[in-house]
Formats: sequence, C-alpha cells, structure tokens
Amino acid sequence: MKILITGGLGTIGSCLVAKLYKDGHDVIIYDNMEIGNKNNLEVYLEEEQIKKIKIIRKDILDKEHISFAISECDMVYHLAATLGTLNVVSQPSRMLNVNSMGTHLIADLCVAKGIPLVIMSSSMVYGKNDKKSVTESDDLFVGGNVNVGLWWYAISKIADEAYANSLLLENPDAKIMIIRPFNVIAPIQSHIVGFVFPRFFRAAYLGESLKVYGDGNQRRTFTWAPDFVQCLLLLVEKNLWRRTFNIGGTESITILELAEKVIEISGSSSQVSLMDPQDLFNGQFVEIPHRVPNVDYLKENIGIVPTTTTQTMIENFNSFYRNKISKSDFDLSRY
Repeated sequence: MKILITGGLGTIGSCLVAKLYKDGHDVIIYDNMEIGNKNNLEVYLEEEQIKKIKIIRKDILDKEHISFAISECDMVYHLAATLGTLNVVSQPSRMLNVNSMGTHLIADLCVAKGIPLVIMSSSMVYGKNDKKSVTESDDLFVGGNVNVGLWWYAISKIADEAYANSLLLENPDAKIMIIRPFNVIAPIQSHIVGFVFPRFFRAAYLGESLKVYGDGNQRRTFTWAPDFVQCLLLLVEKNLWRRTFNIGGTESITILELAEKVIEISGSSSQVSLMDPQDLFNGQFVEIPHRVPNVDYLKENIGIVPTTTTQTMIENFNSFYRNKISKSDFDLSRY
C-alpha cells in the first residue's frame, strides 16, 4: 500500500514509518518538523532506507499540499498535532487550529475519497475522570475550567473525535478508527515541549535538578512506542474500523518514583526539585492525579496489549543517553 503518515517524524510517527517501510509499504511522511526531526528515523532505519521515504515538509493546515498528498495514497495515519504542555500553553490558538481544523480537513478529504483513516486522539479526553482505570465508553466531559489553557488541548481532541463520529454517522461506508494513546515514549523524544522522560534523563546526565511538579504523587502509565505500533497495526490488519481504542501500558508509576529511578540508574548526582507548575506555565496548568488506561477492549479485539515494563523503558532510555553523552560531538540539547 501507499500510506501517508502526518506527523511521521514524531515519537509514534517515526516508529510507525519504520515498521510500515520494513513491511514493504510505500510510505510518505507529511511533517512540518516543528516537533519531529528527520534524525528520529535513524534509530529504526539505515540511511539508504531513509532516502527511499518521501518527506513532505509542509503545514497540516496547507490545504493544497495535504489534499494532493492524500490523493496519492491508499491509507492515512493522522498523527500531526501541536502537543506537549509548553507548546499547548504558549501557542493555544495555533494548537486549536492545528488539532481541530487540521483533523477536520483530513477527515473530510479521506471520507470523500473513500480512504481509510486512523486518527490519534489523546488520553486527555478523559479529563478529571478519577476512576482507577479509564475505559473507551466513559463520558468525555473534561470537568475543567475552560479558562485554564491545558484543558484546551483536551477540548481540541474531543472535538476531533466528535467530528470523526459525525462523519461515520453520515457515511456508513467510511473507515475511520480513533486511537487514544497513553504517554507513548521513545528515547528520541525531546525535552523541549515538556515530555517527562527526556526532561528527567537530560537533567540527570547534565547534573541538573529533576523538576517534579507538585508533590510528585501523580500516577502515570507509559507506553513503549514499538508496543504501541504493534497494537495499532493489528487493529488495522483486523479491519476494526468505526471504533475507538485505548492503547497504553499495564503498569503505573508516580512521577516522584520515576525521578528517583532515573537518578539511580544514571548514577547522577542530581537532586529532585519539587516545584509549582503554575510558576512555569503562567497559571495555565492543571494536574491530573491519576491516569491509567483500561485496555480490556484492546486485548479482546487483538489478543495483546503493550507489555514493556516501566523498568525496561527506564533502562532503554538510560542506554540511549549514556551512549550519546559519551560522544564528544553530541548535542544533548535536542533530547
């Protein structure tokens, strides 16, 4: 197949591109490189393989270019979005345009042309749901103050889901799948927009304090990118269109525990520094105390769920950073 991946140079995208390429598909990447980086592909592919992948460096809101790119393809994975806490609160209007208008544009084009579409939503759609684990059938009213910027990201993703489902209602033959990822990580992630694993490892290897928001007792589930991609491709292979799925790990950890484990495994002299995130995000931040996915529906449909342990992810990140920091010409600022 000829497959278009928007945001194909990001954490999920680069891993997905590599897997599809190795499976023999003709892959086209559409990415403005605001967050994604071409170097991310080097973790998964050789230089000669990367040269065979077409990369279109354009904005998702560029209707002419995205329309042409979609018209060439048999299927679309729509991963492009403005994400990361720092990005969300620093440029909220652009985030809302990219996340909502961009998705609406792509969904319209795919439905009109009969092209199957996978849309990335977010675990943030569960808002303040304080259940032990959240399921796909839960209500999606975020329950947050609309004046707090971080909720706007959740609202943009809820709007994406609502629009996709409205198209499915009106078009009984349309093939759209909605995916809700839970903290998908890989060592290529950048610390710049606020992702916690790269923030912590970069700080540990530079001897800086690991900044933990609040008291650090907020609990998160992390998902290893190759596990995520494996589950995603199985959902598509089984033609499970017109449905919504959580994809996430089965363990959880507090952010304070994570920081302590990073310091320990890296042998760093860094210390943990508890801080009020409102100081960093100008009052536009909200902390979710507990966010763990229920993945029973995923397992029921494809027979597997992400299995890489949190400890293994920590070890993988540490190996990556340890190897990079030993190279005199390596610029750690990108990671």
